[in-house]
Amino acid sequence: MTDRSAQGVALGFLAALSWGVYNVGAEIGQQSGFRPADLTLLRYGGAALLMAPLLVLARHRLPPLHKVAMLALLIGPLFALAFNEGFQRAPLSHAVVIGPGMSMLVANLLECWASGQHLGGKRRIGIAVLIAGLLIIASDAPAPRAPGGSVLLGDLCFVLSGSLWGIYVFVMGRWKLPAVETTAAIAALASAVYLPVYLWLWGWPQMAPGLWAQQFFYQGVVGGCLAFVIFAATVLRLGGGRAALFSALVPSTAVLLAIPLTGQWPNWVQWSGVAVTTLGLVISLDLRRGLPERGRAVSREDRRE
Repeated sequence: MTDRSAQGVALGFLAALSWGVYNVGAEIGQQSGFRPADLTLLRYGGAALLMAPLLVLARHRLPPLHKVAMLALLIGPLFALAFNEGFQRAPLSHAVVIGPGMSMLVANLLECWASGQHLGGKRRIGIAVLIAGLLIIASDAPAPRAPGGSVLLGDLCFVLSGSLWGIYVFVMGRWKLPAVETTAAIAALASAVYLPVYLWLWGWPQMAPGLWAQQFFYQGVVGGCLAFVIFAATVLRLGGGRAALFSALVPSTAVLLAIPLTGQWPNWVQWSGVAVTTLGLVISLDLRRGLPERGRAVSREDRRE
């Protein structure tokens, strides 16, 4: 495995960790009384505030506005609202299967379509194992969040958000935009468009300052800044298809992070899902691919000896 691929794998795991923190934070936020619209505002508005100095310093290196606008349309407020609305209607078990599953499939199918090549055998097997791990986690299903509500509508929200994320991953892989500057530009544009709509339709809720600060960290710092920058850097190093595979680790990461953050220990079903999804990721990444020829020759000589 080349140094660039090794960096991509390390960043992919770090991105999954960041998304896991964000997911647990979103769960905490909704239990605290925040609405999907509030969490969406904190995600993009918080990131825009934090990265505003960067926009000024890097204004000559920002991506073209039309590209930023397209990316903001894909993973801006529409994506976050769909994701959070899905959480309001469908059980968490649906979210951990539908969202990451759609992201993986859409990104990899688009990559195959663009390159004219089929998925390799190991990639197909790995994706199948990843989906099996997600289904194991989903089998430990809690009750729907809103009795009498439309679970199907929540599932469709996860289909939409997962598909949007998969398209974003594919586009980022093709355009190869700088991770930090692109994230800052998306956050700024998304906030400028969303803030007036938010104030007009929903208005500012009365919540304790400590809760606002907590969700500012989860949504703005982690979800809006760190996770986006790290994942964009992963895409630059691994390509869209391979980078998208790390989205399948988010449910497992969230399960493990729930131990220190919420005191919830996973049961044996969830532990099994964590193990299977990790195995599927290792198979899908095919870490020996891209190993320098000299390294491969040495490995063959070692085996002969």
